[in-house]
Amino acid sequence: MGMIKIAAAGILALPSLLVLVVTAPIVALLSLPSLALLKFQASEAPSAAVNNDESDKDTQEQHAIISGGSSGIGLSIAHDCIKRGMAKVTILARNKAKLEKAVKELESTKATCKASTIISLRSVDVSNAASLESTAQELLLSNNKNDKTKESKKSSATIYLFCCAGQAHPGYFEHVSSAIFAQFTEINQLGAIYTVQAFLPLMTKGTIVLTSSMAGQLGVYGYAAYSPTKFALRGFAEVLHAELSDQPEIHIQVAFPPDTDTPGFQEEEKIKPHETRLVSENAGLAKAEDIAHEMVSAASGSNPAFLVYFSFEGWMLSALTSGMSPVSSLGDVVTQVALNGLFRFISLFYLNDFWRIIRNCAQERLDKGEEKKRPGESSITETTSSENAKQD
Repeated sequence: MGMIKIAAAGILALPSLLVLVVTAPIVALLSLPSLALLKFQASEAPSAAVNNDESDKDTQEQHAIISGGSSGIGLSIAHDCIKRGMAKVTILARNKAKLEKAVKELESTKATCKASTIISLRSVDVSNAASLESTAQELLLSNNKNDKTKESKKSSATIYLFCCAGQAHPGYFEHVSSAIFAQFTEINQLGAIYTVQAFLPLMTKGTIVLTSSMAGQLGVYGYAAYSPTKFALRGFAEVLHAELSDQPEIHIQVAFPPDTDTPGFQEEEKIKPHETRLVSENAGLAKAEDIAHEMVSAASGSNPAFLVYFSFEGWMLSALTSGMSPVSSLGDVVTQVALNGLFRFISLFYLNDFWRIIRNCAQERLDKGEEKKRPGESSITETTSSENAKQD
């Protein structure tokens, strides 16, 4: 019945969809001049000393610092930064053994690329603000410890700060303990905030990347403890962007990776509710190195975009959920103005399919006289894709 309803809606929607498709280019063309003026441009911000010497840009020191850098997307970002020849790459995580293993992998990449990157690690818990602050000072001010000038209180390097540390534990809401909610808020949300709080005061230029998730753009079934923490990062990023809009050389980004093949993803597969598997299986499974490459490219661009998305679904979701977020890309702002009506129409078909899956699973349990099983108890053996890559 659910599929018949969706098919009927699709047939009835054809005239409206056709109108939306035909009018979208007209709206885009007519709005282009005004949108070009209204998009955010960092160059408009006041700056006492912006160096426009291209040769200086080519030789300036670049330092990538990655929390959750011992595995998954974080580790892939470190590999990508080395391949690009960045001067320094530092990975942060709690588990020192995993960090040391990751550094060996990075050294191998360095040797293969014949790069001169200085690779380092720091064992630090992102939920410990004091520890992060002392780590930031050690990493960014070590060369200035004998300099008593005001400038010595900040690093002269271009810093790319990737906040990738996070955890996930999919399950039915009624089975998730209050301790899990508190833990995820502490690691996923506060961990990112504490990391930025430690490093931002020491930065003069660079990009801060907050790793959210597609589950931070829409509530995904089975992620009641995870999704809210990733939604929160979007709000935090918007506040940061506003407060730093007068500092043209520090950029803020929030990235929304899709399902990604990482060690964290494999762990989630073991406990994921059946509904979550079915809802997410059509989105496919991204490679960590592809996501990392796109994130590093976006962070190191000349005018970094605020929203970083992946795939058609990611593009559509980012446009639909753009709200009052800043936009520096003319392509993105035109898409949001011209196509949001069409995207909203399409999104309703996705939502109806999700609801059909959820109701069918509920009916299946009812027919079998079963209840929702706790993590690890599921008798269903199908394996499909999961939510976003989780680090550390």
